[in-house]
Amino acid sequence: MTKRTDFRNEPVQLELPCVTKHEADLDYYWDRHFKHMSAYEKKNENVYIYDLDYTTFVRPKLFTHRPRFNWSLFKFEWSYDLAWYIFWDSFLVSLFDKPLPLAEQMKREIKEGLNVGIFSARSEKWFSGLWVRLKIGKVKFVKFRPTSDNTPDHELKERYLKECLDEYSFFQWSPRILAWDDKQEIISMYKENDVEGYLVK
Repeated sequence: MTKRTDFRNEPVQLELPCVTKHEADLDYYWDRHFKHMSAYEKKNENVYIYDLDYTTFVRPKLFTHRPRFNWSLFKFEWSYDLAWYIFWDSFLVSLFDKPLPLAEQMKREIKEGLNVGIFSARSEKWFSGLWVRLKIGKVKFVKFRPTSDNTPDHELKERYLKECLDEYSFFQWSPRILAWDDKQEIISMYKENDVEGYLVK
């Protein structure tokens, strides 16, 4: 009588229902955790600061430049006049503001839900907030010059920056703060405060 020699001393894997469900649950929560962390790591927490005049919008010259007659050249010339700008500054006139190319970038970032806002040297009017909603959209923060405030623009916007650092937690935790403006002295101020400043020409 021959003996069988092909027996294998291998353990038998028992698949109990409770064990199978437990392993499936572990796989589910493991995948869920990594998907959540992946989304968190890719989330854009940067802050984007945009100026208005000559950066994202421009007002028609008729409302910002005063016409003067040059007798030596015998022709009219247009020169920027702050008093003229203030004289015409009204809700109706503001609706004629034309968007510049950077305004489209700003609006795309707003649609993506990013931390986008406005730092403007324009004097605050009763319609300022309404204008922003109509011409730009819903921003995370907005700063206009207080009434009767004659602070130089670069000092004013540095004050805006400090106010926002106190008022908004996303300013405090942001890995990067980026700002666009058409004035070099303002860009220099931003860089002194560890903000990435971009000059718009």
